[in-house]
Amino acid sequence: MLRATVVKLGANLCPLVALTAPTGQSHAQQRQTGWIADAQNGCRLWNPDPGPGESIKWDGPCVNGFGDGKGTLRWFTNGENDETDEGEFRRGKLNGIAIVTWNDGRRFEGQWRDHKPNGQGTLRTKDSQVYSGEWRNGRFQQDNRRATQNATDKECGFR
Repeated sequence: MLRATVVKLGANLCPLVALTAPTGQSHAQQRQTGWIADAQNGCRLWNPDPGPGESIKWDGPCVNGFGDGKGTLRWFTNGENDETDEGEFRRGKLNGIAIVTWNDGRRFEGQWRDHKPNGQGTLRTKDSQVYSGEWRNGRFQQDNRRATQNATDKECGFR
């Protein structure tokens, strides 16, 4: 599950939108990434940042125990649906064209590889910011505008 955070960076105070899962823990205390399984069909999908009370519902093909092909993944926290991922999955990870929507109005639509935005994509935040263009390994940068999704600032070269 992903969440957006806006951070001011550097002397020029350019905005950074980081989409991460909320855990209520500091970065150093966050849990490791891993797989989460649909309790009804046993199909496993990638969870980039596990949090307490999370569960999923997978509606799509399950190949060798992983979500694989076109499908819909719904994320729940304590039984409440708060994210929906619709698109192409390969071995449990987003790969291909997908749309991710959150219950607070955020939306990402674009190309994915290995569960990170890669290629053309558009992120619309809940405060009406739009980050549209080329994404690489979860990183968007256009002039002084930066955003990450399923990647850390360090992985993206942001300091």
